[in-house]
Amino acid sequence: AVVSTQSTGKQGKSSVLVGVWGPVDIRLNREDPEKAVVEATVRSATGHGTPLDKMYEEAVRRVCEEVILTTDHPRTSFQVIVQIEDNAGSVLSVIMNALCLALMDAAVPMKGMFGAVACVQTEDGTLQWDPTTDEEAGGQCSYLFVYSGQDMIYSHCTGQFSVDQYMLVLQKGRQVAVDLWAFFREAFEKLLKKDVKFQMLLNPKSKLR
Repeated sequence: AVVSTQSTGKQGKSSVLVGVWGPVDIRLNREDPEKAVVEATVRSATGHGTPLDKMYEEAVRRVCEEVILTTDHPRTSFQVIVQIEDNAGSVLSVIMNALCLALMDAAVPMKGMFGAVACVQTEDGTLQWDPTTDEEAGGQCSYLFVYSGQDMIYSHCTGQFSVDQYMLVLQKGRQVAVDLWAFFREAFEKLLKKDVKFQMLLNPKSKLR
C-alpha cells in the first residue's frame, strides 16, 4: 500500500512543510533490488535553489536511509519533499523533526523515532539552543545532531571547536532530545485519538454515533 502524508514543523519563527510518499514505483534504471531508494527534494522559501538546499536534501536522505526499514520494500522508493516556508534559524532541525512526525503519521516502517537539536556556541563558551539566524551568524561554531535513542545518527557542525567541546554538546544534546521525544509521543497520541479508524481498531465493538 502506498502511503502519503504531510507534516508542518514550527520552531520559533521557522516553519517547514514536509510531505512523504511511498513506497512507490521507481524507474528501472534507479531501482535497487535489495532495498527502497530514498529521494529527497528541498525547496527554499525564495523558490530558488541554493547550495544549502542541496545539503539539506543530502541530510534528509541520509537520515531516512538510516531509520526507514528500506529492505522491506525493495525496487521501490520513498519520496520526501520539504518546503521551507520561513527560515528564522535552526531550520535543519525543524526539517528533521517535522520529517519524523511525517514518517510516523504515514506509518512508514522505521527502526524508531528520531529528533534533531541545534545549538551555537559563543566565544565565551555559552551554548544557545534553537538559535535564530542572527545567533547562528554571531556564533563561534554551530552544531546539529540527530538522535535515535541514545545513538547519534547524523551531525552537521561548522566553525572551530575542540573535541571536548564537541563531546559536551553531544551529551547535552541527548538530554534535550529526551524532552523532544516526549513531545513527539504526546503529539502523536493526540493525533491518534482524533483518528476514527484507529479508535475503531482499539474498540471494535464500538459504533459511530
